[in-house]
Amino acid sequence: MSDTNRAADVSSSQSGAAGNAFRHALGHFATGITVISALDAQGKPYGATVSSFSSLSLDPPLIQWSLTTTSYSYPIFSQATHFAVNILASDQEDVSRIFCKPIDRFAQVESFVGLERLPLVAGCLGWIECSLERQIEAGDHTIFVGRVMRTRVENKSPLVHWRGCYHPLEVDTVC
Repeated sequence: MSDTNRAADVSSSQSGAAGNAFRHALGHFATGITVISALDAQGKPYGATVSSFSSLSLDPPLIQWSLTTTSYSYPIFSQATHFAVNILASDQEDVSRIFCKPIDRFAQVESFVGLERLPLVAGCLGWIECSLERQIEAGDHTIFVGRVMRTRVENKSPLVHWRGCYHPLEVDTVC
């Protein structure tokens, strides 16, 4: 059977083969890559690579992203009152990988300060600065809903993740 014709039933437990089939199916959905950034309890910049970002509402302007509750980043973000969405540009695969590692991530990249002293990653194609609206428990993740305070964008192409790999999406024209 070809890869394009693969089918599997997915149970509610998501264990074993069913869980693998679910992950495999999700990997076929291309997503943009972001670094979510905030300040930790000591006021130190912190960030993590996240692909679960999306818009939620235009009125009021709300966005959402999620994080597994077992992530070592979870305690920091669950206590943050503000956060920023740094939308990675096509040349920032290295930034995405840095923000997946258990290191002082902001020491490895250029950054600048936004509203509420939020750390912002330099070189991105866009930034969305938010106040935390609410957190919603959903399975093994928490959904973070943010009220948009400010947005900024640059004329750059995005970094995309699809089928387990990074892909620069080079766009010659604006739609």
